[in-house]
Amino acid sequence: MRHPYRLPVLVFVAGVFVVVAAWLWQERWVGHPAAAPGSGKTSAAAPSAPAASTLSAARLRSALIGEGDLGRAWAPTAGAATWRDGLLKGRADRPECQELLDAVYAEDLLGEPSGATAVEGFDDTEYGAQVRYQVGAYRKQDVDAKLGHLGQLARKCREFTSAGASGEKYDVRVNPVRLPGVGDARQALRMTVGGEVDGERGELTLDVAALRVGDGAALLTHGGLYGIEADITRHAAQLAAERLQDTLAGKPPRSARPSARPSERPAEEGQQERQEEPAYEANPAYEDGETGEEDEGGQ
Repeated sequence: MRHPYRLPVLVFVAGVFVVVAAWLWQERWVGHPAAAPGSGKTSAAAPSAPAASTLSAARLRSALIGEGDLGRAWAPTAGAATWRDGLLKGRADRPECQELLDAVYAEDLLGEPSGATAVEGFDDTEYGAQVRYQVGAYRKQDVDAKLGHLGQLARKCREFTSAGASGEKYDVRVNPVRLPGVGDARQALRMTVGGEVDGERGELTLDVAALRVGDGAALLTHGGLYGIEADITRHAAQLAAERLQDTLAGKPPRSARPSARPSERPAEEGQQERQEEPAYEANPAYEDGETGEEDEGGQ
């Protein structure tokens, strides 16, 4: 007896076999296709990914300032200044001021880096001042939050007392100040620590400037026991922002004209001017106790 339905069934089975074989071949040799944009299998890149890849260690080193950028009296550092442990490492009389003192001592004012970092230091061979400069890849929101918090601490801790390891008492004054026109976000302060230093009454003057440019950030500290030159702080902060901007844009870092120094003035006169000259113009928002969004974010 004939079965006329067998031929169509055989054709159907053969077609299914061909389709399955083609699918298996594609899975083995071609592999899975890339997930379509917006599908659940595609993980969005973290916000910090561009910074980590763009600001490599080699490129960050090119963004560092050099001794020639500061002036003829500056040389590569011989190590951390002795006043760091002697005057900045202490016990403050208020918790919020302890937080500020610890952050300045540890130079922890930008948060955790999201990529590479680079650090350089320089010593002033005339007056014994020291500049430390670090640059790295950071998350924008983390840096901006840190800068805003730094401004809040500076407002709360205008004056406080710190005790050294041996019980010495130091009078600490903090002036939150403006660093205009530098980077996308910025915060700066001047801290003075007065007390007995090596058996004599002395005072440390320390400028701290933190700034962000895109996904990069820089921290500059400039301090000394015999006053500091405000021009050096301003010049270094401006140059740091410019070189970070060039590095992010893939351009070679721009050169800088060395800062002018009062080399022809007598030492006593030079010291007097170094101590009295303000680092930056005072920030009116801080003076009035305002907490505008721009100042809170370090803008």
